[in-house]
Amino acid sequence: MKRRWSIPLTLVLAGAAVGLQAGHWSYERAYGPFVRNGEIGRTVTEPRFTVQVEQVVTARTIRVPEGPYGAKPQTIPANGVFLVVIATVAARRSPEFVAAARLDTRYGHYYPTDKLGSSGLLGPPVTTLGFVRLQPGMPRRGCYVFDVPPGALAGARFALSDRDTEEAAFGHYRDDPVRFSAEVHVDLGISAGDAAELTRTAATGYGLPEPS
Repeated sequence: MKRRWSIPLTLVLAGAAVGLQAGHWSYERAYGPFVRNGEIGRTVTEPRFTVQVEQVVTARTIRVPEGPYGAKPQTIPANGVFLVVIATVAARRSPEFVAAARLDTRYGHYYPTDKLGSSGLLGPPVTTLGFVRLQPGMPRRGCYVFDVPPGALAGARFALSDRDTEEAAFGHYRDDPVRFSAEVHVDLGISAGDAAELTRTAATGYGLPEPS
């Protein structure tokens, strides 16, 4: 008797699992994030912002200039290699922080390095685009900085959103921070050969471009 019921029960459970998975994908398609793909050198337009990734630079160390209140210059080393994504970003309709940056690689996801983060009340020692409040009609050129293993460079894609990209539990759509958000995915065009060259020629004491 137990054996006779085991097969139908297994089929029911398998069907339920497939249904839940289908529901998850339907939720993403219906509520976002809504992704627009692009490539380096081309402007990608979303409802709230535009972005054009101009180039990528690698560095072993980043030079931080002398700061206010007697803060001394520093040289910050990477754990792996710094990948500096230089881009121009603009808000389209209202002031925006386009700070939710991510690097998608063969090793997984990487977020902007915290080595350049805020130092108490003085703010960050260098300003990346993630700290800039963008105003409509006033594009800003600057950078986003990631610290990644050299092996993660090949095939890397840059993702940028106008909202937090941390997913909520399935079904809790009212609390989901990515609900109806726009997200850009930019292919950085880094081949295996390019990755080897970027690793070999990574700069030392690189000075990050301030937002302009």
